[in-house]
Amino acid sequence: MILDKNGKIGGKVSIIDLFILLIVLVVIAGIGMRYGSRITSAVKSDAEFEYVVMVEGIRQCSVEAIEKKGAITDKKSEMNMGEIVDVRVEDATKESVTADGKVMYAKMPGYYTCYITVRGHGKESDDNYVLADTTELSVGRVIDFYSKYIKTSGMIMSVEVAE
Repeated sequence: MILDKNGKIGGKVSIIDLFILLIVLVVIAGIGMRYGSRITSAVKSDAEFEYVVMVEGIRQCSVEAIEKKGAITDKKSEMNMGEIVDVRVEDATKESVTADGKVMYAKMPGYYTCYITVRGHGKESDDNYVLADTTELSVGRVIDFYSKYIKTSGMIMSVEVAE
């Protein structure tokens, strides 16, 4: 038999030792797969991007602060994310369901939704756009930013390479 009376293989290594070694190897392989196997796509070029950020449910004073334009900065990294080039303002609406199950959009008096167009510099790769501060620009992503006049957050609605 391979096992002796103490449960060791060949009298030197126990089954528990082999099991622990197997677990360690699986953990190392998992870490390698998670952090080491991702092939980064080649950067195509430096580019100027225009992206639209939607900020919902803000008051008139916040709209006025955004309309002053200027540079915006990432809240966390404090690096430049671009310059506000256009602001479009709409009345804010809230989705509600009526008693008979219909979905209605009611205006929220005194609140607005801003669509902020920002022009920033970054890199374009095969599958994404990245600003100089390493912020990935992808539709649906919520970003936190501030300018000289306001701190807020909004959802990226569109991204395109500026011409």
